[in-house]
Amino acid sequence: MDERVFGVSITQQPTLTYKIRVEPRGVEISCKEGQTVLDAVLRSGLAVPYGCKHGNCSACKARVLEGDYRLMDRVSEFALMGFERDEGYILMCSTLPESDLVVEVEEEDEEPGVQLFPVYDFEAVVQDNTACTHDIHRIRLDLIEPGDIPYAAGQFFEFRIPESEETRAYSVATPYRPGEPLEFHVRRVPGGVGSNYMCGLQPGERVIGSGPYGKMQLRDRNKNLLFVAGGSGMAPIKGLLEELFSTSYDYEAWFFYGARSVRDLYLADYWREMEQKHANFHFIPALSERDPAEPWDGEEGYIADVVARQFERFDGMDAYLCGPPMLIQTTLKVLYKGGLRSSNIFYDEF
Repeated sequence: MDERVFGVSITQQPTLTYKIRVEPRGVEISCKEGQTVLDAVLRSGLAVPYGCKHGNCSACKARVLEGDYRLMDRVSEFALMGFERDEGYILMCSTLPESDLVVEVEEEDEEPGVQLFPVYDFEAVVQDNTACTHDIHRIRLDLIEPGDIPYAAGQFFEFRIPESEETRAYSVATPYRPGEPLEFHVRRVPGGVGSNYMCGLQPGERVIGSGPYGKMQLRDRNKNLLFVAGGSGMAPIKGLLEELFSTSYDYEAWFFYGARSVRDLYLADYWREMEQKHANFHFIPALSERDPAEPWDGEEGYIADVVARQFERFDGMDAYLCGPPMLIQTTLKVLYKGGLRSSNIFYDEF
């Protein structure tokens, strides 16, 4: 294609496309230059293990049997050890093909209740951006192209950060409703390129990204459910709970939310209204660093300790956890001690 800009002829070079054969399935897929192996695999509809998508975990580890590739600098030394790199192991989320590849990928067992949705590139316009706390913004977006993207409550979308090659992932805070805005809760991180961009968005501005991704999805509704979150980890939990109570639910659901102080607590009125509407829903917020001068008559302490005070046993329950790594790890210890198996616990760290 030949275009003329300011009278100068510019010839656009076609994007290179590589072939990736995924073994042991024997499936061949296409991967564009600059596209990660994981992105190409997910867009092809193949179910493979993955987690953070940014080189920090080892969930998407695979092995290159043939071909050339470049491992991105963001890959953690702990997620992919030096000897593994020497043996051809990669993290698919952070690997760019430089030739056709043959990749050995672990097949993932199907999980009951988990749906796979096609991944779309999208463009959206900012409907509103509201500061819920001193550092958490609630951002609502209207899809432009495509006009609709099916997803499961609890999944996340990635956003491209302008003037960089980076993307950032944020969980959607609402269940799928055709024609409704997508809601995201973003915590502003000091010096954070992605969060400062997102929190600075103004109504009418446009964003681009892709999704949906992730397996934080509501599994079994026919039992008592425990939800635990901290910070902007409220977002996926909000989506899951709205999905849960969108139809009849005959068991008990508890939502434990941890914040440092009163100024870090948000949407409390929303959850209190849900308690009034649903007698089987229970909201238990807790403050871990309350200023004695702050008026507060609720729970205090780390949220894992609050959960432990409320429950001795978790038999027959499922638990959903979202938030910082420390919250996840301390809560897991409480749940394991109370008899809950790892197969009944689902979590996202961020």
